[in-house]
Amino acid sequence: MQTTLLLAVTDVIRVIMINLICLLLTAGLVLQTQAVLASDDKAGEQLYKAHCASCHGLSGGMDMSKRIAPPIAGVRRHYLDSYPDRDSFVMIIADWVENPDAGKSLMPGAIRRFNIMPRLTVDRQDVEKIAAYIYQGDIEKPAGFDEHEERMHGRKHSKPGS
Repeated sequence: MQTTLLLAVTDVIRVIMINLICLLLTAGLVLQTQAVLASDDKAGEQLYKAHCASCHGLSGGMDMSKRIAPPIAGVRRHYLDSYPDRDSFVMIIADWVENPDAGKSLMPGAIRRFNIMPRLTVDRQDVEKIAAYIYQGDIEKPAGFDEHEERMHGRKHSKPGS
């Protein structure tokens, strides 16, 4: 009887240990994934500043006659309407940067005002990091952007899901 009880307790401890090991491995993978995503977000921000901000950044504010391209916050808002999940947003932005096509644009007014964006020679993986950075929403907005959004589009914020 004691041997049977000892075997049962041993089996329970073995199951608990296996579950604990699985939990620790899962936690480690989650933390590693978060670290990679945080690293990609930082890389995306740096790549955005290097390749995109000169045209889509703060220069010119909301005076479109002083801008050479729409502010990235506006591009983000337009594309979030049609591509609200991260993966489809990143894919469509990366596809656009690889092959700008006026017929596929969600911003025909911007194309009329600024013309078609030139094709860039940026690696697809880097463009995807930039797009993920834009998607997550911690991007610069020109002074007056929020007021413009509310006045022209009836929106107060431009975050995923809103």
